[in-house]
Amino acid sequence: MKTVALTVSLCLALPLATAGEHEAIERAVLDYAESYYEVRPEYVERSIHRDLVKLGYQVTESGEYEAHPMDYAGFESMIARLIEKDYTPEPGPKVVEILDAADQTALVKLTGSWGVDYMQLAKFEGQWMTRHALWQTAPKYQSVETRLEITHEIENAVGNYVDAIYQAKPDWIERSVDKSLTKYGFDRERGTSNYVGSVMTFDQLVEGAGKWYAGHPAGPDAKRKIEVLDVMDKIACAKLTADWGIDYMHLTEVDGRWMIVHIIWQSPPPVASDS
Repeated sequence: MKTVALTVSLCLALPLATAGEHEAIERAVLDYAESYYEVRPEYVERSIHRDLVKLGYQVTESGEYEAHPMDYAGFESMIARLIEKDYTPEPGPKVVEILDAADQTALVKLTGSWGVDYMQLAKFEGQWMTRHALWQTAPKYQSVETRLEITHEIENAVGNYVDAIYQAKPDWIERSVDKSLTKYGFDRERGTSNYVGSVMTFDQLVEGAGKWYAGHPAGPDAKRKIEVLDVMDKIACAKLTADWGIDYMHLTEVDGRWMIVHIIWQSPPPVASDS
């Protein structure tokens, strides 16, 4: 019986990125999947950033989730082992859903034979690449009530994050941000379409939360739009629109609490007057 791979691409709420950008984002995500399915190391190099931070959760025989962190070298090694064993995986699904995209960053869901990946991508020197990935094996069944409850918990977690910054309450950060946080952002140079990238750690976030709005907390008109874009039983993703721009977030359930583990953010995209 011949196995046929399923490739499906869906573009959802995409108000800021162009159709051409959508195609480039989709191609980067398909390269990520096909680097495994087709054992193509060259796809790794062109679609995955060398500072990749990937965290996965696999169900053990006891039914519990076990964490599996991976970096770029680990991804390369995985493909190299397949080549060494002369093993090509069975073709599997490649369902790509672009959950949201701006001009510099994007959040995508990939469903493959191994489970579900949430992927944060950004443009590096004009090339869309995966910077952060959070995945889990096929999710357990969730009732509508459970999904609504998780969604509410995620909204609270993201709300706590933005309020910690707006109200200059750095001690609130640890309520909803994991200390393993990986945050990467693109600050746009004023009056231009040029972005400058930078890394931020958990400690730097705490320090910044105590400074950015110190003495002048955000008022009621401050932007604070929280959108939960997708949820599983172990992982989820969300979008925050705030005064400083857009944050795409990966969250995972840790000891009964939903915690932010990855963030990729950018300043507001340029408008015509900036060009």
